[in-house]
Amino acid sequence: MDSKQTKILLIVFALVLSAWLISPLIFSRSEISQTFVIPTPAFDASRAYATTEEFVKLYPKRDLGSLESRQSTGFLHDRLQELGYSITYAHFDARIARRKLVGRNVIGFRQGQTPDTLALIAHFDTAPTTTQGATANGSGVGVLLELARVFAAVPMRRSLLIVFSDGGEYGSLGAKDFAESYHGPNPIAAALSLDHVAPGDLAALRLGATGQMKGFAPPWLRQTAYQAAEAQGLPVYAPSIIREHYERAILVSGADQGPLLSAGIPAINLGSLSTDRARQRSTYHSPQDTIENLKVSSLGKFGFAAERIMRTLDALQSVPKESPDSLRLWDARYWMPETGTILHIFAFLPLAVVFWFNAKNHHGTLSAIGIRRELLVSFGTALPFWAFLVSISLVRALRLLPTYSLYPATAKDPVLLNIPWSILGSILGTAFFVAVVCSLIGLFSVRSLPKPDFHASRVVLMGLLLGIAALALAYNTYWAVVFLLLPAWVWGLASCGKTWSKRIRNGIWIIAAGIPFYAATWIYCARLGLGWNFLWYLVLALGSGLFTSSGYYLGIAGITLGLRFLVIQFRRNES
Repeated sequence: MDSKQTKILLIVFALVLSAWLISPLIFSRSEISQTFVIPTPAFDASRAYATTEEFVKLYPKRDLGSLESRQSTGFLHDRLQELGYSITYAHFDARIARRKLVGRNVIGFRQGQTPDTLALIAHFDTAPTTTQGATANGSGVGVLLELARVFAAVPMRRSLLIVFSDGGEYGSLGAKDFAESYHGPNPIAAALSLDHVAPGDLAALRLGATGQMKGFAPPWLRQTAYQAAEAQGLPVYAPSIIREHYERAILVSGADQGPLLSAGIPAINLGSLSTDRARQRSTYHSPQDTIENLKVSSLGKFGFAAERIMRTLDALQSVPKESPDSLRLWDARYWMPETGTILHIFAFLPLAVVFWFNAKNHHGTLSAIGIRRELLVSFGTALPFWAFLVSISLVRALRLLPTYSLYPATAKDPVLLNIPWSILGSILGTAFFVAVVCSLIGLFSVRSLPKPDFHASRVVLMGLLLGIAALALAYNTYWAVVFLLLPAWVWGLASCGKTWSKRIRNGIWIIAAGIPFYAATWIYCARLGLGWNFLWYLVLALGSGLFTSSGYYLGIAGITLGLRFLVIQFRRNES
């Protein structure tokens, strides 16, 4: 680019950055929650602890579909019935590994004075690797039963649903079935999910607002829950800015609020963090997750927060009809709806400008054979990744792959730790074989042709990147910004290195543009304790549908272009 074009590009970058910096001041608003005088919480932490202890000791192995799981629902049924709730069971089918199981939700209902309903939900099942599952999620059961007692003694204005869901460890399957099948007389105005009272002393409460595949908690509910929860004097962690961009990009929920949000029901999850993070990680989904890890004071803080949230929601004169599209910036400040979408699209303007200038400057280097060659080589580079996905579908069709209704095996599950190398090897081997074949075909078909011209190949690749960015924006604007924006800026600016040192420097920048992807992978692996087993988890997730084909294809398209931008730095026509 000449000096004039460089100045124009710098102006465009300045406009984009200015729009992002100014938008919080102009295109945002503060979410003002209504304040109410909430009576002193009636939640009894000692009762909650005793109930939790009785439940987890009577039914320590509550795996989905197990005998103890089914027996534990009788315990829940009887307790709710004693409190005056009308009880129903809801059954659903689930596929876990190679077994077809039946889950059961226990649903209690208490009629209120108004036509709408509030829901409280907690999953009662355990991971197969744990004993008692006191923190995950016997604690949620104990808190929910105590709240059911409190709200029976001092009824709420709105009707109340108490839901004990099954299959929470495999993608909130019970909550998903409840969200899709609930047809009660009153609409659900809002829901609060209870998941995980951390072991030992609590360091913070945590709010989860992510939907399952789609949806996010609306600002009014997030702020209402935030203000009610922080009355306990603990920090309250909630997604904002960068973290929320990541969560909205991936949309993999970890608790029962996810399916409810996906179904359009305003919902939020209340969780917690321990002062001893190492202990929290080590006990999670392990045989050490026993009642001795829980403290009465921690159950009290968690339960008081949940009661205040529900009382505050019940005191609302009317439930706001607010879009969930507003991203939280900080504190109570949110982007106005649609602001994020506009800014996300605007952020890719520099790529369009760079493409236009390069196409204008180097159109003379473009030829039909050169364009065709770059398209074919790019297609060949993507084929092994496509073969990887097809191999997973084939292995799944042959019933050689453990399959799940939605989420694959849970953290620390033997299915993740004991990898069937014959199956994984065949999938990887197929992808490797396709890569070798494509390389040989490419080598022999283009060896008589001159090496690709850097500028011509770069124009074609930037055109493809612009098209992929448009598809990604249509798929999920947050996904596009998180995973494609940095590559769109860096790859488009990677110049023609004249010396090897400059080429290596450009290569490093091209690889570094994938930092958001590397970070997301690392965070996901850390949460599940996967390490290098992530590749096997990826196979299971693609086979079950947790990671969508659309997202995968967009991802491999981005990786393919990154590889091609890297290759043309080192293998091209020097003339």
